Amino acid sequence: MKKALLKDSIKEIKNTYKRFISILLMAFLGVGFFAGIKATPDDMVNTIDKYYKNQNVYDIQVISTLGLTSKDVEELAKIENIEQVEGTFEADGKIEIENKEIVTKVMCIEDLNKPVLIEGTLPKNQNECVVEPSFLTQNNKKIGDTITLEIENSTNDKGEEIEYLKQKELKIVGTIRSPMYISSDRGTSSLGSGKANYYMYISKDNINADQIYTNIYMKVKDANKYTTSSKAYEDYIEQVENKIEEIKEERQDARKKELVDKANEKVQKARRRTRKTKIRCSKTNR
Repeated sequence: MKKALLKDSIKEIKNTYKRFISILLMAFLGVGFFAGIKATPDDMVNTIDKYYKNQNVYDIQVISTLGLTSKDVEELAKIENIEQVEGTFEADGKIEIENKEIVTKVMCIEDLNKPVLIEGTLPKNQNECVVEPSFLTQNNKKIGDTITLEIENSTNDKGEEIEYLKQKELKIVGTIRSPMYISSDRGTSSLGSGKANYYMYISKDNINADQIYTNIYMKVKDANKYTTSSKAYEDYIEQVENKIEEIKEERQDARKKELVDKANEKVQKARRRTRKTKIRCSKTNR
């Protein structure tokens, strides 16, 4: 009976071989498509995980509305399992090209969050910068051209307004790809239309911000053993974040006290100057 069924099946296939081949190909296509979808998420995660590790992307970021100091960096570095700590500067800047205002995210070249150099060189001097390739193609610029970068002045702890940059005239020395921006979205901005158009990197030596950092980035010891964004990775990083939370209030109070003390000192100096002026005026009247 089995032989008869087999012969009948073979005969049926021979008589309708075109339909059989079509069904077979559709089955292969479906299996291949399913296998591809099944494998793609893991491949994407592995790709981004390798990319982040190669570029030494941070595990933990700390920001503060009052600014961050070198003392904050020192205290964070003392926390168990913190392997690397860097205070850095990030700001939104404006560039005017052919009567068009361009908003760009401005970052510093650091050991953490290293950009990928595509062409040219990285900034070595205060008056050099690197941009993303689309900045050149969309604004009719090339490596070697000069741009003027405007960033709002900052205020130091003494209440004095200072220039954010030492050098505004910057020479484009290369193009890069930043691990901080994987998608085409460059984030929001308080400048222009409210949206950043590009990102760029400058030398940290060009910052005139009096050691008041906008961000502190940290690498956690042995974090590279885990896959980025995996449950095991998130749980491991959370343990270190909890230790940071333990000193958070202490560092906030210390920073607030530091600012208040400097403000009071400034007020006292102003009062002393006023008293001296009054005394001199009194002697003059005599």
